[in-house]
Formats: sequence, structure tokens, C-alpha cells
Amino acid sequence: MIPASYLLGERADLLFLIVFGAAAVVPFATYIGLWSLGIVSLPPVKQGGAGRRLLSPLFIGYYYWLLSPLFRLAWHSGLKPNHITLASLLVSGLSGAAIATGHFVLAAGLLMFGGTLDIVDGHLARARNLASKAGAFLDSTIDRIADGMVFGGCAIYFAGTSTAIAALVAMTMSFTTSYARARGEALGVLGSEGLMQRAERLAILSVALALSPFFGHRSEGFVPHPSYAVTAAALWLLAVLTTFTATSRIVWIMHKLSASEPARPASVPLREAPIRPLRQSATAAALPLPASDVASASARSIRG
Repeated sequence: MIPASYLLGERADLLFLIVFGAAAVVPFATYIGLWSLGIVSLPPVKQGGAGRRLLSPLFIGYYYWLLSPLFRLAWHSGLKPNHITLASLLVSGLSGAAIATGHFVLAAGLLMFGGTLDIVDGHLARARNLASKAGAFLDSTIDRIADGMVFGGCAIYFAGTSTAIAALVAMTMSFTTSYARARGEALGVLGSEGLMQRAERLAILSVALALSPFFGHRSEGFVPHPSYAVTAAALWLLAVLTTFTATSRIVWIMHKLSASEPARPASVPLREAPIRPLRQSATAAALPLPASDVASASARSIRG
């Protein structure tokens, strides 16, 4: 006989999956309809760079349209962009802790909310004309810390398995991707882009975390520490795609920097001075000096 708690858990997983799917599909279908009627428009496509983004302008425009009520709320809240940036750090820390302790559904919600706050702070800064170099620096730095806490939580949960390596690779390559862009922009190369940027990383991991309990409980049951194969597969996918993105971005930036450097003049070879044979030099050093040369040398030393 199947325990009642098991049946209750299965029904809760199924209910969550239905609600999660409806929350994702219904607004997106609405946005598609508005776009087809010309009521909303898509953001422009960024050309060039180290490759196209995984998320197309359709998904990016949809998410900004979905967040428009939150943008208005942030505008009237009186909060400053830096306040929202610091709040996103707190939410990301809670998300990493939830992942490390196996609360994947909670982690998915927190991760989505933290990523949303990261969008809201930039939008608020531009809307209020508060964008600054200090704010941009804080935002980028907080993003790196947040990524470290999230992927660190994944490494802790999957510790002792190969998936922990995938989490560490994804974290390292995400840092490399971001650093390559920052260093390239400091050297004058803009628009590096690439396949797997932060929004794409958060989207893939959030969806995997949300779906993991439903499929994990059906394949393993309600065990104390499920392997959660969906999240494990997502981490391996992120490890591969972030490595590809980081490599592509590095190669593209190096190519741009090499092409922008002025041509250097051809080097002129140095003329070699004649070298006296070693035997001749040693023989000359061993021969005594004439008396006149000795006297001359003594006089010079006295004058000096």
C-alpha cells in the first residue's frame, strides 16, 4: 500500500508543475498576441560580437514587458538603484543556501527573483537618470558574488559527485566570460556579446531547479538526498556552454585588439663586434708589458 504522505507529495509536485507551466505559458502567449498585432515591439538585435545570444529578442522583450508593473512599482517606491542591487545580493545568497540544503523549488523562485532585481536596478537607474560608473561597478561586482554563491550552493549539494565539478566549471567560466568583457571594454573593445550570458545562465538553472523535484521524486521517490538528474544535466550543459562562450569571447576580443594595434617597424639586426680569439687574448694577457708601457700606466694612476 502506498503511504498517504507519498501520494500527497506527488499531488503537490503535479500541482506545482501545472501552476508553473501556466505561469510561464499564458503570459508568453499573451505577449506573442500583442506582438503580432503590433501593440508591442521587440528590442533591437545586437550585431557582431563573439556570437549571438541564446535568448532571442522575443524572450528578452517578453520579460521586460512582463516586468513593466514592477518597473512602475520601483519608480514610485523611492528606492535607489543601489538599494535594489544590494537586495539582489541578499536574495542570491538565500538561493544558494536553498540549493545547498536541497530546497530546489524555493531556490528556483529566489533565483528568478534575484535575477529580476538585477534587471530592475539598471532600468531604474536609467529611468531616473541616476546611472553612474560607481553604480555600474557595484552592480557588476555584486553579480559576480551572486553567481559564486549560487554555483557554490550547487557544488555543495552535489559534493562527492562529478556534477560538483560541472558546477565549479560553470562558475569559473561564467567569471571568465564576465572578466573578458570587462577587460576588453577597458581596452576599447565593446559589444563582445556571446551565447551564454548571465540572463541565459539564470534562466536555464532556474527552470531546471523548478522541474527537478517533480521528475526526481518519480524516479527516486522521496529520499533524503535525491540526485535531481534534471539540475545535474543543466549544470553539465552550463559547463559546456559557458566554456564555449568564454573561449569565443576571448578569441574575438584578442582578434579585435590585434587588428587595432599599429604596425610596428621592422627590427634592424645589431652589428656584431669582432671577437678576439680566446687563445690570442689569453696569450696577450700572459706576456709582460714593455718598460715604457709600465711607466706610462704608473703615471696615469698617480694623476688619477
